[in-house]
Amino acid sequence: MLKTMLERLKKPSCIISIISHMAAILIIMGVHLNLSAVTTVATLVCSILVTLGILSNPDTVNKGYGDDLFKCADEAVETQHVQVNGQMVCKDCGAVYAS
Repeated sequence: MLKTMLERLKKPSCIISIISHMAAILIIMGVHLNLSAVTTVATLVCSILVTLGILSNPDTVNKGYGDDLFKCADEAVETQHVQVNGQMVCKDCGAVYAS
């Protein structure tokens, strides 16, 4: 269960949600915050972490830019594909994935 929770924390939307809830708690406690600045900083921090590869989509089969598993048209099994010119291409045989 802890592992699942940690994986979910890798989603930028989860981090932004946590920050917004913390800001709401501070406002309820009487602290004056500039909500526009809080939103901007949270978005900027998440953008930097995504760019550095720290935050990612934990639901993808393989980690890494453009890589994922798809059923190969030629081999009829799931193989690793990479994105080439907007299309997913099998790394093994070069067949283009047809969605």
